[in-house]
Amino acid sequence: MLDIKKYAMIVGITILFATLVLVTIDAFYPEPMYDDFCKSGQFARPYPVYEKTYPASSLPAVQTNCTDVLLPNKESQECERAGGFIEFDYDEKGCQVKRSMKCNYCNKEFNDYQKKYNRNVFFISAPIGLVAIFFGVLWTIDFLGSGFMFGGIAVLAIGTTRYFGDMSKWMRVFTIFIELVLLIWIGYKKLASPEERKKSKIK
Repeated sequence: MLDIKKYAMIVGITILFATLVLVTIDAFYPEPMYDDFCKSGQFARPYPVYEKTYPASSLPAVQTNCTDVLLPNKESQECERAGGFIEFDYDEKGCQVKRSMKCNYCNKEFNDYQKKYNRNVFFISAPIGLVAIFFGVLWTIDFLGSGFMFGGIAVLAIGTTRYFGDMSKWMRVFTIFIELVLLIWIGYKKLASPEERKKSKIK
């Protein structure tokens, strides 16, 4: 029976190992930042935006009465369907310049890169987690091995969860099935006692 000190070691190794793997991945392969793709202040403007005139008295001296370009329109709808958002330039009076209306895809580019990053982190963390689990199973000092086993499971779970939302339905099924089979096999081959194996129907 493990005493409280060994349980504390198991918990400590689990947390620190999982944290070490994740911060090491981030150190060598940093997570993308939104500001790297979209300049400060860029954001998708909510639709619809209705035509409106601003009273000159409520605006700075450099501005005047402005009429916003009416949205949504054909261009803005096509832009939105493609994953972008409409962006305008402004003239010296602070008014929108319709001819400068363009589609900005920085949000889409960021989201696409974020999905790719999550996929790569999964492919990096999953093997590390599996190796840690096998290492923990083979280590003859039970409480230390248990710490690495749980740490490996945590790394595997975090990597899978991170990429899970971007997986296809069948890839989700395949990934969870393979991970579950591996854990069952490890538990059966390395942790089950001879008596438990005899009672089991698994050969």
